[in-house]
Amino acid sequence: MNLKTLTLSRLGYSEYRPLQEVAIDALCAGQDVLLAAPTGGGKSLVYQSAGLIRHGVAVIVSPLLSLMSQQVEELSKKGIRAKFLNSTLNPGEQDDLIWALRHEHIDLLYISPEKLVQPSVIGFLHSFNISLFAIDEAHCISQWGSFFRPEYSQLGQLKESFPNVPIIALTGTVDKETINTIQTSLRLNNCQVLRSSFDRSNIKIQIAQKRKAKQQVLYFLHHEVPGETGIIYCRSRKKTEELADWLSELGLPSLCYHAAMTEEDKQANHNAFTQQPGTIMVATTAYGMGIDIAHVRFVVHIDLPSNAESYFQEVGRAGRDGKPARALLLYGLQDMIQAQQLASLQPFSANKELASVGKFFRVLESRGCRRQNLLAHFDEDLPVCNNCDRCLSNTSEQNVTIASQKLLSLIYYTRGIQPFSLLIQILLGKKTKSVLAANAEKSPLFAKGKELNEVQWKAIIRHLIAFDYITLGTISAFSVHINEKSRSVLKGKTQIIIPNEQYYPTLHEDNLEIGSVNWHKVIAWKYSYGKNVLSDSQLRLICRHKPKSIASLSRLTGLSKDRVIDFADTLLEIVHEMDALEVSPQ
Repeated sequence: MNLKTLTLSRLGYSEYRPLQEVAIDALCAGQDVLLAAPTGGGKSLVYQSAGLIRHGVAVIVSPLLSLMSQQVEELSKKGIRAKFLNSTLNPGEQDDLIWALRHEHIDLLYISPEKLVQPSVIGFLHSFNISLFAIDEAHCISQWGSFFRPEYSQLGQLKESFPNVPIIALTGTVDKETINTIQTSLRLNNCQVLRSSFDRSNIKIQIAQKRKAKQQVLYFLHHEVPGETGIIYCRSRKKTEELADWLSELGLPSLCYHAAMTEEDKQANHNAFTQQPGTIMVATTAYGMGIDIAHVRFVVHIDLPSNAESYFQEVGRAGRDGKPARALLLYGLQDMIQAQQLASLQPFSANKELASVGKFFRVLESRGCRRQNLLAHFDEDLPVCNNCDRCLSNTSEQNVTIASQKLLSLIYYTRGIQPFSLLIQILLGKKTKSVLAANAEKSPLFAKGKELNEVQWKAIIRHLIAFDYITLGTISAFSVHINEKSRSVLKGKTQIIIPNEQYYPTLHEDNLEIGSVNWHKVIAWKYSYGKNVLSDSQLRLICRHKPKSIASLSRLTGLSKDRVIDFADTLLEIVHEMDALEVSPQ
C-alpha cells in the first residue's frame, strides 16, 4: 500500500475523486494549487492528505473558530494529530501547543487569518518545517478582504515569507473574476487551477414569486419535505426569530441562528440541529460557512440572496450525501428593489455589489432551465436538467413587448418619480387615492393595461430591471429612468419575451391539523432510525390506530415482536404525544 492510499485510509475514505488526486499530486510536488469545487466537493480531504504525506506541519487558515474546533475534533477521533491556534486558548494551552509543534507532535495546525498575519506568529512559524499552507474559504479574499476581514487580503505575505512552501487556496462556487482575484492576492506562482463542475444535480431547484411567504413556506414544509431536516434563510435577525417561533408554535421543531446571538446559544442550536432529525434551522447567512451536515434535505430562501455565488453556496448545503434534496427561493419585485438599495449602500464596493446583484437578477429572470442559467453564470454549459420548476412544468412564454412599451412610456410621462405600485394602478385603471392625488386618471395610459393583472405587471417590471431596460436610482427617494436600451423596445426593435408566472401554492396555518403536524415527527423518527423497517403505509396505520404496546404494534404492522422491540419505545412515545395533543383543550 503506497503512502497516498495509506493516508486516504487513515482519513476514513476508500478512494479519491479525480480532481482531489490531481491537487494532492501537485502539492506533493511543491506546486501552488487553486481548487474550486461546490459545497460538499471534498476540498478538505485534499489539504489533509497532502499535509500528512509531506514532511512538516500543514497550516490551515480557516475563518471560523467553530469550524476549526469541529475539524480538529473529527480528525482526532481518526487518530490524526491536529490542533488549532486561536483566541480561545489560554496561556497554558498555548504553551503546550508550542511545545508539541517544536517536538513534531502535530501534523495539521488550524489557525485564523487574524492570528496568522501577526508578526510574532509568522516569526514563530519559521522555527519548524511547514509542509503547506491551505487557505480555506479563499473567496473571502474577494468578498471580505477590503474591509470586513482585512487579514484575508494580507495573506499574500505568506509567499514572501515562505517562498518554497506550496499554497493551496480552496473555494466554493465562484466565477473567473474571483479566481483571478484570489491568485493575485495570494501571489500564487505557476498555480494549477482546478475546477470541478458546480452542478449539484440531486437538488431540485424551485424559484417562485413571493406572495404570502410564510404560508408558501408552510406548504413546502408540509407537502414537499415533511419530517425532513433543512435550513430556511432570511435576511433579518428579527425575521429568523419570528419565523422559528411561529413554526415551533405550529408543532414544527424549529431553531434560529443569527450573528447577534451569544456564542453559547448559537452552539447549542447548531448542536441540536445536527443531532435531532426533522429540525428546521431558520437563519441569516451567519449560519453557513463551514456547515457540513450530510442529512440536510432542503434549503429555503424566503429573502433574496445578495448574489448568485451566495445563492448557490447556500443551496449546496442540502443533499451533501448525494441523495435527493430540494431548494426553494421566493422573491418578488420589492426584494429586487431592496437588494439594489442594499448594494448601493456598501461603503467600499457599491459599484461591484450593484454589478453582482444585476448579474443575479439576470440569472433569475432568464428564460429556460434554471440550472442551465445558474451554471452559465459560472461558465458551465449544461443540457436542460429536468429537475427544476421550469423543466418539470413545461412553462410557456408570452410576448410582452406592447405591455413593456406602455410601462416605459408611463415612466417617461411621470418623469420617473412615481413608485411601481402607482404605475400599475394607473395601467389597471384604478382610481385610488394615490392615483387621484397624482392627477394620473387623466393620463393617456390610464386603464390601458387591463389585459394583465398586478402580478403579471410586476413580472414585466422585474424583467425590465434585470436586463437593464430601466434603471433604478440609488438615492434615498424612489426614482426610475428609461435609457437608450429601453428606446429600442419603444421603437419596436427589441421584443420582450418572458416565461408565464408560476404560482407556488400556500397553506394557511388554520388548515394544518395536529395529526398532520405530528406526521412530520413520525417521518423524522423514520429518518433518524436509519433502517427501512416500516413503510409509510405502516406508519400511517400506527398513527391512525395508536397502539400502546409492543404486542399491538406487532399485530398492526405484521412484524414479529423481536423486530419491533428495537424501536417500539421511541415510536410509541411519539404516538402517545399525538394522542395527548388531540385530547388536550384548545
